[in-house]
Amino acid sequence: MIDESNPWVTLSSRRCHEDRFACYEEDTVRHRSGRVHPYTALRYKTFGIAVAPISADGQIALVGQYRYVIAQYSWELPRGCGQIGDDPFEVARRELLEETGFRADHLVQVLGLRASSGISDEQAPCFVAWGLRPGEAQPDPEESVSVRMVPFSEAVAEALSGAIVDAPSVALLLALSEGARRGRLAPELTHLIRLSD
Repeated sequence: MIDESNPWVTLSSRRCHEDRFACYEEDTVRHRSGRVHPYTALRYKTFGIAVAPISADGQIALVGQYRYVIAQYSWELPRGCGQIGDDPFEVARRELLEETGFRADHLVQVLGLRASSGISDEQAPCFVAWGLRPGEAQPDPEESVSVRMVPFSEAVAEALSGAIVDAPSVALLLALSEGARRGRLAPELTHLIRLSD
């Protein structure tokens, strides 16, 4: 029998840093085995969304930008963040418009990921959007983004080859690919995904 109960007891907690995005805490914990040790925790005040926008001809929008923390240029699905308590669907619509200029007739949540559950509580809801209506992108002033449209199958190939390294983007592309293969998506969405096969 698998025991899914909490094996940890928090003995003390010290907040080392806090800003508008997250709190960095150092806890002292005791495991049910009796071992006592420090545990670092990042507690987020925000959540990061990913949106896979699929056009009427089976193309998907990838957004490119230089990511400061990893010190490399990254191609990924449109991404953004909202405050805990915000409606994730509204955040997804806002970020889709900001980064690509698209508005979508259909927006469905596909995944509810935890970005790095060993050290953080960050949530990453992931969406697919179709029935796209083009418009003008409205990026934040500090964002320098490029957008390219690629066939869905090419985006999946980039996720599998390591050309796309953003974890929610990879997970969402693979989930959509497998969902289409198994017939678990809306028929019109499955049709769009299979156009690039």
